[in-house]
Amino acid sequence: MKKYIASFLLIGLIFSCSPSEQKVDKLTNLLAEWKTTSEMIGDLSNELGDQMYLLESKKEDSNGSEAIPISVNGEASNCETEYAALKEKVDELIVVWQKNSKEVEDLTQRMSSGKWTAEDDGNLDGLATEAKKAKANVDLWIIKLNELKTKCELQSETSNS
Repeated sequence: MKKYIASFLLIGLIFSCSPSEQKVDKLTNLLAEWKTTSEMIGDLSNELGDQMYLLESKKEDSNGSEAIPISVNGEASNCETEYAALKEKVDELIVVWQKNSKEVEDLTQRMSSGKWTAEDDGNLDGLATEAKKAKANVDLWIIKLNELKTKCELQSETSNS
């Protein structure tokens, strides 16, 4: 009888340590959001690089060495400074995102192997928050990048306008 009680206790411990269906759903949603946001970050970084290249090409074509002046939020600035500031923010996000991507992989591995811990609950919530913040930043930076493209009068060579 003691063997049966010990077996039931062991089975109970195993199931209590495994993630609940709710946690599995949270991780599944996080993975989907993480993938989408990762693609958005990559696209933003590529577009930013393309526009910075077009800016340099524009300056070379006009034999200009001076910065291209623009107004940002009613204040004088220039295209080069604004692009450099945006690039720095995106690069910082990429570094953090890569680190956090490793944590997402680790969480996925622990969940699939049944080695979920109470600490993982907190990590899951923290990474979900990070994903939402990153997506919000990327959304804002895409808008800023489009505004800079217009203000700096950058047109891609494949554009028909």
